Parts: sequence; C-alpha cells; structure tokens
Amino acid sequence: MTSEAERGTIVGGRYRLESILGEGGMAVVWRAIHTTMDRPVALKLVRREYVKDEQVREMFVREARVGSRIGRNPHIVDFLDADVDDKLGVPFLAMELLAGEPLDARIKREGAVAHALAADLLEQLADALDQAHAAGVFHRDLKPQNLYLARDNKQRVVLKVLDFGIAKLSESVSQSSTLVGTPAYSAPEQLGAAWRTIAEQKQKTIATQVSAATDVWALGLVAYEMLTGTGSGSLWGATTLAELPVRIVLEPPPVASQRAAARNALLPVGFDPWLGKCLDLDATKRFQSAGEAVAAIVPALRAPSQTAAQPQQAQVPATTPSAHAALSPQAAAVGDTAPRSPGSLPVTHPGQPLTFTPPAAPPQHAQAQAQHAPMHPAYAHVQAHQQHAAQTGWHPADQALHAWGTHHRAQLRAPADLRLYAGWNPFQFLPPIAQASRDARLVLRDAQVHLVEVFSNDPLRQATGEDRSVLALVTSSRIYYRAAVRSKNSTNLVEGFGQLFDSLGGQATFGDPHFERHFDVRFPSPQEGQMALPIAVRQVLVNAGFRGILETRHGGFALRRDDANRFEPSDLDRLLEATAAIYAALAP
Repeated sequence: MTSEAERGTIVGGRYRLESILGEGGMAVVWRAIHTTMDRPVALKLVRREYVKDEQVREMFVREARVGSRIGRNPHIVDFLDADVDDKLGVPFLAMELLAGEPLDARIKREGAVAHALAADLLEQLADALDQAHAAGVFHRDLKPQNLYLARDNKQRVVLKVLDFGIAKLSESVSQSSTLVGTPAYSAPEQLGAAWRTIAEQKQKTIATQVSAATDVWALGLVAYEMLTGTGSGSLWGATTLAELPVRIVLEPPPVASQRAAARNALLPVGFDPWLGKCLDLDATKRFQSAGEAVAAIVPALRAPSQTAAQPQQAQVPATTPSAHAALSPQAAAVGDTAPRSPGSLPVTHPGQPLTFTPPAAPPQHAQAQAQHAPMHPAYAHVQAHQQHAAQTGWHPADQALHAWGTHHRAQLRAPADLRLYAGWNPFQFLPPIAQASRDARLVLRDAQVHLVEVFSNDPLRQATGEDRSVLALVTSSRIYYRAAVRSKNSTNLVEGFGQLFDSLGGQATFGDPHFERHFDVRFPSPQEGQMALPIAVRQVLVNAGFRGILETRHGGFALRRDDANRFEPSDLDRLLEATAAIYAALAP
C-alpha cells in the first residue's frame, strides 16, 4: 500500500521533500534536501497511479542507467542517486538542482539568440551528444524545452541536456525505434512504419533505426528556432500535429531563409544548405555526428560581419530552480512537458467561415495514392457535389453545415486532404481509410479534432452499404497507450461477422468482466490495456450504452459511433459529444 508524497516526507530514508518544481504526465519533480549532506537536489518521483506500470518503471530505470553509461559531462544533467522508496512504493531519481531556465523560455522572453552565444550553445550541445553517441546512447527527444541554460561559477552561460528517459541504447535499436519523441522535432525514422511504407512508394528512403543522425535532425531544428526566435515547429508551417508527417515526408524540405521571412537577416550565411543537410530525409545523407554538424556552421556564426547587428547576449536570470529533468519519460515522448509554455505545440485557430476549397491539380503523391486506391462509387457522388460547391460557392443543402461550423468554430473543408489521414492506417477494428471526402477541424481543450467522412475499399462493406462512415480522429500529447474497443451486438453487419470469427479464436481479457460483457478489446498486453482504458473511460462507454469503435494509440485516438455515420449536423453533434466525454475521461 503506497502513501502520498507531501512536503516534509522523507524519501529513500535520506531526501526530505520541500516543494514541487514541476509535473509531467508520469512523474513529479520535487526540490528536496539530502538529510545527511544537507545538499539540495531535484528528486523525480513516479506518480502514484503509475507505480505498477512496468513500462514506466523500465523507462525510469533506463534513465538512471543511461546517465551512468554516458558518464559525467559538464553539459548533461548529473544523476546522483536512484532507488525505490519502500514506504511510498515508488522509484525515484536524484539529480543536480539547476538554477536558470529552459531554452524555449529564454526564446519566448527575449527572442532570437545572438550568433556568438548560439555558437557557444551549439558547441556545448555537440559535446554532450557526441559523448552520449560514443557510449551508444541516442537522446531522441531534443528540443528547446530539454536544453537548460544555467551559469557556472564565473557566471558564464552553460547548457545542460535534460531528460534521457526515452534515450535509446544502441544494442536495442532493432527493437522499437519509432513513435517516440516530440512530433515537431521527430526525425522521419521516428514517425512509424506506415510513413516508411508511404515514403518507399515515392522512392524515398527512411531509416529503420535511430542513430546519431536522429539527434542531428533535431539539433538543426533547435538551431533554426534559436537563431530566428520562433516557436516550436515553426519551420514546418503546420497548423496541426496531423500535418507534420505530411510536411516532413511528402513535401519538399522548407528553405530556412524563406520560412523565416522578415527574420531571415538573423540567419548566418550558408544556413540554408547547412539545415538542408541536417534535415535530409535519408539519415545516411545527414551530418553523421553532432560535432560535424556544429563545426560546419560555427565559423559563419562567429564571423565578425555576421555578428555586428545581432541581438544582445542572452541574460539567464538566477530564478528559482526549475524542474529541469522533471518530465516523465512518457510525457516527454509526446511533448507533454510541465511546465509548458503556451503555443509550444502547433494549434489550429478555428472560427473562419465554412468554405469548400476548389479542387486543385493533384500533386504527384496524390496521383500515386489514387493509383493504389481506385475511386469509390459513393465517393464519386460526393466529389461531384464538392465540385458543384466549388463552382457556385454554396450548395443549398450545405446551409445547415455552415450554421453548424459557425456554432462550433470549426473549419470545414471539401475535399478533405487524404494525406492527413493515411498515417492513421492500419487500425485494429476500423477498416483502412481509402478515401476522405469532407472534414471538420476544431480544437477540444488541448487536443486537435478532425471529424472526417471516410470510405473503405473493402468489397464486403461495399456490398452491404457499410463502406462510408464518419470518424473522430483526435490528436493529443496526453494519450500514451494502445488499445482497441468494439461494442458487442453491433448493428453493423460486417462488424457482426468480425465478432463471430473473433469468438471462434478466443478473446483477449484484461480482468474487467463487466466491461468485457459489452465490448471486445485488443491490446499489446493486459497491463497496457488497463492503462489505455482507465476505469473512467470504461464507465463512460458502459453507462452511455456506446455502440461503435474506440482505438487509442500513442498521441491520440480514433472514434466511430454506429449511430453517427453521416456528415450532417445531427450526426456530427453525436460524434463530437462522445469524443468530448471520452477525452475528458482519458485526459482529465
């Protein structure tokens, strides 16, 4: 039985908790005092509700092991101690306590970093990364939030790399090397197998394993944001997280000086080709070490002609010590940092008038996708309607949708961009998305929601008229675990066939007979199933008599209601209502 940590609690028999420095999705970091040495430390504790989660415990252990493996480095936060408190029943990590601020806070407060200081910070970052890489450790989540600016005893700015909780050890790269990292800084090899397959269809190469070049990708993005004083993901110009992989994999790489617009004078000579090499889709064509990458740009940053008109040197305040390594491993993996500054993730701003975008000449990737996904008969009818809307500006039947979109401050688009949804395939219970006709984009609290009308090319679904549906695709950095739920006794004929075949092969179970009486479930393990579907979610589904499919995954979830399969206001409202209730239970 675990007790609750509070001010004054003694952890591990030697650390007295004083105050909370920061909180992440899976851990809390306290300012603590070593009772014997009277030394202040940052003490990271796993949240009580995740104490029994083996994945979280393993990532905690890995963070301590990685720190030991890398060894001491002036630019990596020091790990001082690691153990499990018997009374609280939780693992903890003790780290050096830093005074200063993260790089993202400095950029937000003062804007662009001076060239001379940027050169110093990049050299310090390269020193830390090269030592980690030499030890066979790849960070995989470099971002300004994980780069801390402190000062040494001579008041010089010192960069510290934080949060090696999701670092990858070289001997395990043949295992999962994807779906880890903050989306805006994730290299192509971290986007998942689906995007690797899409790239292959375009004769593009994406590595199957993470490497030192994975961290070089993020280093280039950090350098761009540091020099231009812009926020997270600004180089990509994406308005939603779902657009990021599309921009990274399918579109030409952005030119830094063009994207920076009026700020391009802040970039040194030669920055465009330098960043282009950092961001090559093919990892083998990037700089092969952080030191090599930094050595290639530092001379331009230190050239006198490039520093004369730069902003003043950064002032790192002697603030109250921050959480620095406070983030939980899982939270860091999806960018859920604490504290997190507003705007650190790309967010759409809905509320524009409902419009139907005229069909444009399809790009090459859309043409290739069309060859693999022939035009669906029902989709042809919808497309004809969209073309009419594009020509006339409005179709009388769409006035109700216009009112719905205005009421919900939603952006409605027709035709929908299939590229935004291809990466959601494959699903467990839902059929693959073959076509997307219309969508509505809106913000639900801190999540991005796309309500999209989709079509399947499954012959059985076409024969039964069940090939069209409306899905809610929710992108959120607060969803971590994988599970799929399908209501039993579905009114959908094809789903009924699927349930019959599944019953012949036995059913997975995670120990909730009341819930599993109403729903079929799939998950990687019973433990992950319980984390993906907490009691609050199960209660919502059972109490509402939900009929449909819910599939959660790292970074979001997909939802379909059996009674909401038309892109009409009443059905969209029903789907949105269920989406809001489920998200409130998943991420309270």
